[in-house]
Amino acid sequence: MKFAAFDPVTLGLGAANIGLSAWAANKADRTRREVANAEMRAAGDQLKWQTALARETAKGGLASDIGNRVFSATIAPDLEAYRQKEAAMFAAGPLGERELALDVERGRREIGLKGSAEAKQLRQEQRLAELKQTLAAREAQFAGIFGKRAPVDVSTLFV
Repeated sequence: MKFAAFDPVTLGLGAANIGLSAWAANKADRTRREVANAEMRAAGDQLKWQTALARETAKGGLASDIGNRVFSATIAPDLEAYRQKEAAMFAAGPLGERELALDVERGRREIGLKGSAEAKQLRQEQRLAELKQTLAAREAQFAGIFGKRAPVDVSTLFV
């Protein structure tokens, strides 16, 4: 068996392989560094945009607060005065007329109810009960001073 220690083709391919491997490793290392740098730039940009967004949000909040204060101090009182004026005109106009008509109708119904036979009977019964109580109190006073007397028939009295 013969060993070929230095075959020129094998030696050339081996040297080329070593060279290509070193070049590929260098290229891969450079790519890793570029990727790491790109990630760091992206993280920096993200932080920068988040900070800018936070500032703009704060400015928006301040602007909204200023707008609300200006609205509350200038436009809102005018709107409220206009609403109150409209409400007063409505209350004096159509609503007032409607309420007046309802009050008149309510009064008519009350008069009608007070004049009904049932209402008259009820009032008469109430007055008769009051008369009995008053008469009983006076009879007790009279009996205390002069003694007992004949009972009074309240049905003959005018109530």
